[in-house]
Amino acid sequence: MNSISVVLIVVAIVGLVVVAMAVQSLISTLRSLRETVEDLRRQTLPAIVELRATVAAANGEIARVDSLLDTAEEVGARVEATSRLAWLVMRNPLVKLASASVASDRAARRLTRDGVGSEVVMPLALDRGDDVADRRSRRQRNRSNPNRRDRRVG
Repeated sequence: MNSISVVLIVVAIVGLVVVAMAVQSLISTLRSLRETVEDLRRQTLPAIVELRATVAAANGEIARVDSLLDTAEEVGARVEATSRLAWLVMRNPLVKLASASVASDRAARRLTRDGVGSEVVMPLALDRGDDVADRRSRRQRNRSNPNRRDRRVG
């Protein structure tokens, strides 16, 4: 055996020792990884079960809200139909009532403008404790004043 052979044998033995240490370290790392995975599994399984229960409850609530929305849409449609029907039924009498109101208002204005019934309408509007003669004289002054504004609203 020459010296080169001895050196090669020593290098081979050192190489085998290094490889054995590397394999031992790898085995230790794999054991640690296996324990970590097992811990992770033990901790996540209850969380997953709880998450599934929460999702099931949320799906039930979503279905409930969906049915409430459907009911609200049906109620809205019924209210709209009822409102439309009420309008169709009440439109003609309401229009007649409004036109009668406008007509009676116009007739009352004409009567007060012509002097007929002014004693009845005006004292109610101007009654502040004045006597009738003062009111009449005030009305006559207002009628004779060309710059006066018509103070009647309507």
